[in-house]
Amino acid sequence: MRDEVLAAVCDTFAPAVDGLPSASQLGVPERIQGEVAALNRPQQVAQLNRLLDTLDSPLLNLALSGRLVRFSRLAQAEREAFLRGWSGSRLPLKRAGFQVLKRLTLLYTYGAVDSPYWKLVGYARPPLPDPAAPPRLRMRQAKAGETIDADVCVIGSGAGGSVFAAEMAKKGRHVVILERARLQTEADFKGGELEGAANLFLDRGLAATSDAAMVLLAGSTVGGGTVVNWNTCLRLPAAVRDEWAAAGIEDALDEHYTAIEKRLDVDTDESPRNGQNAVLERGLLALGLPSQTIARNTRGCGDCGHCGSGCRIGAKQSTLRTYLVDACDGGAEIVTGCSADRIQVKQGAVEGVIAQVEGGAVMVRAPMVALAAGALHSPAILLRSGLASEQAGRNLHLHPTGVVAGRYAEPTPGWVGVPQSVMGDAFADLSPGYGFRLECPPALPGLLAASLPWTSSAEHRRRMSQALHTTAFIAIVRDREGGRVTLDRTGQPVVHYWPGREAREHLVRAMVESARIHLAAGAQEVGTLHTPPVTGMPGGFEAMRQEIERRGLARNAVALFSAHQMSTCRIGRDRRSSVADPNGEVWGVRGLYVTDASAFPSASGVNPMLTVMAMARRTAERLSCDKDEQSRR
Repeated sequence: MRDEVLAAVCDTFAPAVDGLPSASQLGVPERIQGEVAALNRPQQVAQLNRLLDTLDSPLLNLALSGRLVRFSRLAQAEREAFLRGWSGSRLPLKRAGFQVLKRLTLLYTYGAVDSPYWKLVGYARPPLPDPAAPPRLRMRQAKAGETIDADVCVIGSGAGGSVFAAEMAKKGRHVVILERARLQTEADFKGGELEGAANLFLDRGLAATSDAAMVLLAGSTVGGGTVVNWNTCLRLPAAVRDEWAAAGIEDALDEHYTAIEKRLDVDTDESPRNGQNAVLERGLLALGLPSQTIARNTRGCGDCGHCGSGCRIGAKQSTLRTYLVDACDGGAEIVTGCSADRIQVKQGAVEGVIAQVEGGAVMVRAPMVALAAGALHSPAILLRSGLASEQAGRNLHLHPTGVVAGRYAEPTPGWVGVPQSVMGDAFADLSPGYGFRLECPPALPGLLAASLPWTSSAEHRRRMSQALHTTAFIAIVRDREGGRVTLDRTGQPVVHYWPGREAREHLVRAMVESARIHLAAGAQEVGTLHTPPVTGMPGGFEAMRQEIERRGLARNAVALFSAHQMSTCRIGRDRRSSVADPNGEVWGVRGLYVTDASAFPSASGVNPMLTVMAMARRTAERLSCDKDEQSRR
């Protein structure tokens, strides 16, 4: 019965029409069930099943909507009206259920390889170039029951973990890097949107806050987020540096930034404007607002626009091709498919890490451990270990991100060219140090379809048919108030977050200003991602502004995203409000350091990769001398 209900849901969002197959004819219901099951979180499967049962229960529908009906027995028009009712319901759970089913259905309908919907969108995947030679990495397999000895154990191979590992290997330490994901190299990067999400992103690209109100994008592969990000390299703003100084980050980060930028080949030499970025720059210029060229960590970029699925030609200078290579050149080893479970501590000093591999557990004995599993999993490891439990997981910052799209006469495809090369920061200090910055995102068909509002199948197809002429602006808001990461019954992280009052005000202002910039750039139509969207045309800005402000933000009533997770194991001077001291060492645990974005004292306000790496290098350089370290062993 659930299979029948899910098929009916999918075909309501994407029915067979105009020569296009329905979602169920494309196997989307089976894909949804398979992807949710692959998360290995039984509660997620149970939630999907309860949602489908609720949709098709006559008694529950009578109680919730006054109609004694089964969803699966309704005609197409009735099903669409039913789902619209859920999308605008006053009950948050109904809105959340609608958004989950809508996102999954449309993501897998439009994102599948060679989807027949690509023709509607105007999308064609570029030919695959020959892959670059794989990086020189020292890999090892761990067997259940094995004990591995090391001087330093680094949990996570992304921006922070790789830099720390390389610095420790340079000092002559034997470093072992634990990475929960499997190795993917250039030959594995084939530009497929769904395959890239499943193989390179946290939770197969399906991560979200506990209420489904915000989509979370985080890398989960060897090299972490540096493999899938959009190459944006920004230093910490001056106002944020001053704020962090109060938390103990008083020394200048500039020398670390400079070293990182040199190793990653960060510059503006490869930041041409694609259609979207040209539009953003044009709109800012028309309004007399400043813009800047974004520096990027690329060398020989092919401008294919598929950065989020890994760089096949090796132009992206991710840690996969830089700091992990450096670490391995210094003798470090990477253990993949190895998920850190908990940290062992004895008499106030770290002893090692217990991790899970296929078939059981392994023990890595080391007098120094660097926690760099990301701002969602690093606190989970501490909580499972019973360490810093009063503060670990608190103060989660996500840079809540809103989107406004504009339709233009000229083609501005979001899947061609450099994804981000222009930034507008005129609104970065609406209150001192807090506001938003404007950038452009790449937008492949699946993510675009899942993000655009759905009010009917025909209207959604109409919007997707305009994708070739659609430009999206994202507003990245620096959030002052934080959320929290907790553990579920199986010990896995759960993200609890909704923007605070100030951040919500800034998101509303960001939508207004984004619409203004679109219209100044020549957009023929502008729309928010509210359900239903707030739209406007030239000459109609004032009415659109008023409606955006009236609608405001409500959970699962407007699409929000986050690609930046920070501050859940934050550095500070006071152990009562922080996890680690100003050197990055966890309070009360000698030899345990936090070296990823979870260490940030507060939100960075800009794309965090460069700052994560600079902070990790800073921590490595501030460690005790060799003699002191040896005395701990």
